[in-house]
Amino acid sequence: MNFHRVAIGVVSFNEAALRFYDKVGFRKEGIQKEGYFYNHQYYDFIMMSILEDDYRALQVESSEK
Repeated sequence: MNFHRVAIGVVSFNEAALRFYDKVGFRKEGIQKEGYFYNHQYYDFIMMSILEDDYRALQVESSEK
């Protein structure tokens, strides 16, 4: 596929997902304070993205290891 940018949103209590996306190259762009309501409680919604150039640079780094 030919994407220039991939963006996701992750609920702050999903710490495993936040670690995973950080590990594969996604970077935090911002936080929607209390932007997610679940089980009678508000949680922050973390916005993350990765750009094509950043993704390609990570691919080069991992191939050199």
